[in-house]
Amino acid sequence: MKKIYLRWPILIVAILVPVSIFELKNGSGQENETIFSENESNKYIDYLQNARNLLKQTSAEYKNSNYTGAEELAIAAYLDNFEYVESELEKKGSHSLMQDIEHMMREELRDLIKNKANQAELDTHINATDAKLLEAIYLLKGSK
Repeated sequence: MKKIYLRWPILIVAILVPVSIFELKNGSGQENETIFSENESNKYIDYLQNARNLLKQTSAEYKNSNYTGAEELAIAAYLDNFEYVESELEKKGSHSLMQDIEHMMREELRDLIKNKANQAELDTHINATDAKLLEAIYLLKGSK
């Protein structure tokens, strides 16, 4: 059997190269925190974008007289999306924006659907809510 002798420089390279590749791939220290907070921010923005898309679908279903479907979409826009962003808006110091959107989505929109308001009134409300959701997106992105 033949013995293999490793020399220190080879051993050091064998240990350090994978560590360097890991740091390049994943970042280190401060950079990791920045990436995490950007990903966290993107998650909240995704929730807001999903809510916006669901509100557009709500309008389309309402227009097709699918009131049950419209209400389900409106509920999903709030419960499955905006609800997850509320605390982040609070952290950003925007309690009133959070409350406005919450009220517009959770109460006013659902009331409009339940009371079978006319399409124009519903769309006006959805557009106003969408504008508030965009405001929240800009806030989370750090720009106004």
